[in-house]
Amino acid sequence: MPNSDTTSIYEWLCCPDCDSREIIRGPRNEHGSVKIECEECGTAGWLGL
Repeated sequence: MPNSDTTSIYEWLCCPDCDSREIIRGPRNEHGSVKIECEECGTAGWLGL
């Protein structure tokens, strides 16, 4: 999966859609990005760490 939709980690201190702090961090991909997902509403994104 391409990481062209990376987001700043500071935008994910809480979910940008529902403000929940229940964020799930997924495994790092081959490009070094990490998938993160809100446990409450399912919003997901990729972070370039």
